[in-house]
Amino acid sequence: MKKRYLVSATALATLLFGADPVFAQTTPPTIPPMLPQTMPQTLPPTYMEGVPTLPMTIQAANNANNTAPAEQPNGIANPTPGSVVVHLNARVLFAPVAEWSSLDTFKATPTSAAAKLSHFANVGYVRIYPGVDAVAANGLRYGASVEIRQNFGPVAGSTTTSGGSANSFSSTLFVRRSFVYVAADQAGIVRMGQGDGIIGLFDNGITTFQNFDTGGWDGDLQGTIPGNANLSFPFPALQGAEYTNSKIVYISPQFAGVDFGVAYAPNSGPQDDGATINSLTSTAPTLTGCSAAGSGCPTLTSSTIALDGSRFTNLIEAGLRYRGNVGPVGIYAFGIYNTSGHVNVSPAVAGSQFNGLNFGDGGMVLTYGGLTVGGHVMAGDFNGVLALQPKGGVAANAWLLGAQYAAGPLTAGASYYVYQSQGSPLTVGIAQRVERGLALGATYNLAPGLQLIGSYLYGTRHQGDFNFATGAVGPANNNVQSELLSAALLVKW
Repeated sequence: MKKRYLVSATALATLLFGADPVFAQTTPPTIPPMLPQTMPQTLPPTYMEGVPTLPMTIQAANNANNTAPAEQPNGIANPTPGSVVVHLNARVLFAPVAEWSSLDTFKATPTSAAAKLSHFANVGYVRIYPGVDAVAANGLRYGASVEIRQNFGPVAGSTTTSGGSANSFSSTLFVRRSFVYVAADQAGIVRMGQGDGIIGLFDNGITTFQNFDTGGWDGDLQGTIPGNANLSFPFPALQGAEYTNSKIVYISPQFAGVDFGVAYAPNSGPQDDGATINSLTSTAPTLTGCSAAGSGCPTLTSSTIALDGSRFTNLIEAGLRYRGNVGPVGIYAFGIYNTSGHVNVSPAVAGSQFNGLNFGDGGMVLTYGGLTVGGHVMAGDFNGVLALQPKGGVAANAWLLGAQYAAGPLTAGASYYVYQSQGSPLTVGIAQRVERGLALGATYNLAPGLQLIGSYLYGTRHQGDFNFATGAVGPANNNVQSELLSAALLVKW
């Protein structure tokens, strides 16, 4: 164990002082940039499996030790029997961005002066990934992983200073992922806590093409686009709507290229020890605990508060995955079924009635050399991003096509998707929502842990008789569009 701690200290010293690197006591291989932050269970690097086979040696909360029944020799430190590996990874991003949207200028009333947005801004973040991986003397693998993110509060004016010091106090840290795991090569892996389900672990951004910049329309750079002009990216993989609810996940060993997984979340709440504030959907104005059954309780199943009806209960994800080759072409494919209940609201006032989740989710990519092409589909009862369908609303469907090419330090890609859903519950029986998004991007590895990222996004949203500017029913602003052009510098360790 002492030896492992010394290896971690050596790696940290390398990052700080530029010494020759040591990772897992071997020199890591040269790898393409911006591969998935978590990879499915893999065989040796020559086995293609439909995706680039060598992930980043610098990994996030999901790493090569905690996403598959067997540890993966991907350049990070794998613990040996009787040892523990402690890691503290992080990343810092800075990006100048240029944004244009239909909602950059807005009048609250026809006669009021307009509020306007500048097209240019700087965005960025810090994320921290502490964790531990270990192997018991009997071969049982176990560990824990955490993702800590930067929170961003509103920007407010001041009569005494125009600086940003006061606004920085609303920029705090919070826990995004937090889970423990146990695994055995022949039995499978079980993950428990606030982490990715089967959708996130099976897709991992591969068939939704989120790995050629910061994630396309599920990326990290579009924070300056007004919220109602920002597209919904309906595919739940690698989105907080899928991984922040506390759940139990099981993934089997791989047999003849096939494995299966199942996940269960009793409710939509994150990992907690009882409510200390009201549900985000609650209309109650004060902070409360769960002193009696009510809107602030994470295990709520029935309520009198209208918006509690949008909370799911008893979420189940179950799926099959295949990884193999046909000659020089790698194949990666999976299919997943999702179902849930919902909180019952009585009396049934407007906006309180929803259906449980009930949809299919699947994807497939083919890889030849450095080129990966494929797509992803979803269809069934859902709305937004893993949100419940308003009762009486239409079923949703979405499809995405993408391509990615990796050559040396450069990875470039493109994706296009169309998403049709009910959208606003206010227009049930009146109109549905259609969203279309194009993403182009590239990542270049300038040096180990240093990446230059370029991204372009273009999207449109339409819903008849829904005003995207006000969030209410109305004939104006039924169509919006947005564009984002950005360049980012990312440092990770």
